[in-house]
Amino acid sequence: MKLTVIGPGRAGTAIHQHACHAGLASTLARTVAADSDVILIAVPDPVVAEVAQAIPLGPLVGMLSGSLPLSSLAPHPRAFVLHPMQTIQADRTDLQLTNCVAGITATDAATAVTANELALRLGMNPVPVAEDVRPLPHIASIFASNLILPALVSAMQVLAAAGIDAQREAILAPLVRRALDNALKDGVTAPATGPVARGDLATVRQHRRRLSLLNPQIDRAYVLLSTALLPLVSNDAAASVAPALGPEA
Repeated sequence: MKLTVIGPGRAGTAIHQHACHAGLASTLARTVAADSDVILIAVPDPVVAEVAQAIPLGPLVGMLSGSLPLSSLAPHPRAFVLHPMQTIQADRTDLQLTNCVAGITATDAATAVTANELALRLGMNPVPVAEDVRPLPHIASIFASNLILPALVSAMQVLAAAGIDAQREAILAPLVRRALDNALKDGVTAPATGPVARGDLATVRQHRRRLSLLNPQIDRAYVLLSTALLPLVSNDAAASVAPALGPEA
């Protein structure tokens, strides 16, 4: 299989690294390489359609985007999506996508087989995603990666204010791992813990007083995340702490 990855950014570079490691004939380029069997578009979403239209008909054409519809790859009759569900960092030489899930959507069964085989060769685990439910897996990935970051950064800023920022990994890593393990084990029924789950109005008010003095932006994050937690706790607990989360608290 001769593969061309169009787009030498973070995602395209990571895919190319995996392809080379797997022994595939891979080219990382800004334009289409000659005699490609498969072309994988790894450019920002707003220009995917433009890049696809510039590719001559013939090879299979895919994209990494988890949110765009397959029609973005017109006019190519055999097209697919290979969406790596993993965060990718720049300037890393290790294989960042190993064992992550790749969401696969294709125009037809034969193209899906090729896309699945490509994902496996790249070290990923293909999972079929129906066109009519995209971009829901992409949204789930955002919740599980990007949207966790504000909470973690807030926690690190509070530890820094307490003078123990140097121990942030020792303090936060076990908490994050245990919370993740519990959530994955129990799913949407995972029990919440902490002052909101206990209905501890006094503690929530104390937290807000300290945060409002420390950093109003972190206080707002505390309110937003605590409010999002309310549907996951008992009605009594939610009712108890709600007065501390309102605008007049």
